[in-house]
Amino acid sequence: MKRFGFIIWGLLLALLWGCQNNRPRPEDIVAQVGDAYLTRQTLKAIIPEQLPEETRQVYLRKLVDDWIKTQLLAQEAVRSGIDLTPRDKWSLESLQRQLLGEALLANQVPTDFQIPEKEIRAYYETYKDEFKRDKEEVHLVHLFLEKRDRAIEKEIRETKDLLKVIQKNFLDQRITPLMEKNGDLGYLSAENLKNPFRRYIKRAKVGDIIGPIRSDKGYHFFQVLDRQPKGSYKSLDLVRDEIEARLKIEHRNQLIKDLIEKLRRNANVQVYFENFNWE
Repeated sequence: MKRFGFIIWGLLLALLWGCQNNRPRPEDIVAQVGDAYLTRQTLKAIIPEQLPEETRQVYLRKLVDDWIKTQLLAQEAVRSGIDLTPRDKWSLESLQRQLLGEALLANQVPTDFQIPEKEIRAYYETYKDEFKRDKEEVHLVHLFLEKRDRAIEKEIRETKDLLKVIQKNFLDQRITPLMEKNGDLGYLSAENLKNPFRRYIKRAKVGDIIGPIRSDKGYHFFQVLDRQPKGSYKSLDLVRDEIEARLKIEHRNQLIKDLIEKLRRNANVQVYFENFNWE
């Protein structure tokens, strides 16, 4: 969020100094303060297109109002002989350089990569200790019903497969008032389960279906698909997406490093630390 605000402030500064050199066509002007102009083209480039119309109008009015206030204060500062401090000028120039650099990377360095299975497996074996469980975990399927449904309960008892019943009756697509979804919850820390569910699940064996358990919101069913003790390793299938994401970041960072080294070789880069002193 801070990063987003920083970019928006930088854009506003760009608007402040960049919209006042040449007079635009009258039909393109949205706001004017003295010889500074804010154009519809600039606003279209800043306001997200996906915003609903009502929200867009509110955002537009606030952006224009902020621009006018900023222009009034900045123009008065110039008339009063006030200038930015060296630190402020450095921050402004640094922001511009950073945004230009990010634009270059977005243009020249891909963000997505096809990671070979061999590389994923090698990473898993090399850093396997990072995927060791520090707590006991249980693999659960969960079903919540606001009211008891005898037909569903009968089907659960007969099939002994809670997930199959949920998917067959489209119960995983039903919106519930709970944080827990209907369906496969994956592996969860047994210690973090809510009471009274924790007590029931703790005693259950793999394959057992627990429920209906009544709560203040309705009725719950759980099925224990697996248990894994503290110190066991998460399987590769469980952590595959995480490993792939890590490797994509590593690949991109390496490409960025290679690009910077290439640019450095081709540029005249000199550093003279001996010329710096505090006097």
